[in-house]
Amino acid sequence: MVFEAAALRSPKQEGLGFLAITVAAALWAIAAIAARQLFDAGVTPFELTLGRSLIAALGLGCMTVGRAGFRWQLNRRVLALGLSLGLVTACYYVAISRISVSIAVVIQYTAPALVVLWTALKTQTRPKRAIALALLLAFAGVALISGLGNQSLQLDGIGLLAAGLSAFFFTSYTLLSESLVDQLGAMGVMFRGFLISSLFWLACLWPQGLPTGIYQPDYLPGLLFVGIGGTLVPFSLMCWGIQQISAERGAIAATLEPVLAAAFAWIWLNQALLPSQILGSLLVLAAVTALQLQSTSR
Repeated sequence: MVFEAAALRSPKQEGLGFLAITVAAALWAIAAIAARQLFDAGVTPFELTLGRSLIAALGLGCMTVGRAGFRWQLNRRVLALGLSLGLVTACYYVAISRISVSIAVVIQYTAPALVVLWTALKTQTRPKRAIALALLLAFAGVALISGLGNQSLQLDGIGLLAAGLSAFFFTSYTLLSESLVDQLGAMGVMFRGFLISSLFWLACLWPQGLPTGIYQPDYLPGLLFVGIGGTLVPFSLMCWGIQQISAERGAIAATLEPVLAAAFAWIWLNQALLPSQILGSLLVLAAVTALQLQSTSR
């Protein structure tokens, strides 16, 4: 089983797994800035979701298809993974367009709790104390980083539903990646997932006409970065990292993304960091450090 395999990983492999997810979180944070610039230029969230999925699928296909042992394995889990990858970002974009970013971020990052809960139910065991503590620290940290409590709340039924769905799809792609990666490899899993995501969004957008505007020369650098640096590479790293440290640890480690996003906004956009956001960042870092120390001490 995947859980048994993960338990046999060496400390070095687990350390590399945490490093892979940290790099993935950093790339997602940088890509969020690039995506914001594309939105400001007139690109719609759904167009960008399609573009990034197509670029990731093409890139991963070039590295995967034709390799020795490659087989076109498409089953229900692969289909569900592709739909989850295609919908997690789109739901988050809808959420932040209708409710405050702080609420959307906090709701989306309930996903690690859902991963831990599902793992506990599946294995019929209680979460380890280190996992539970790290989960609480990470969630509190994300809430502080997002600025929850520092602004008036914007509540909207559709926005709240979209944020909840983004957490659900975050959870599902994390768990599905873990269940498939030993069989198909990280790049194989992500190739199939983004291929299905691309076909899904092509079908959704086809009646309105293909979004050729996103491929204008002015948008191309940002689109390529979001597709490669913000999608192909980090999702593959996340998938591989989960293989090394398990889905529950991987989901909690991924909460480094809002920490790094705040840091990059401070460095590049001169956005001030509140004391509460600095405290939140320290809590997330403490959560990830506790996970790594717990894994290496087993």
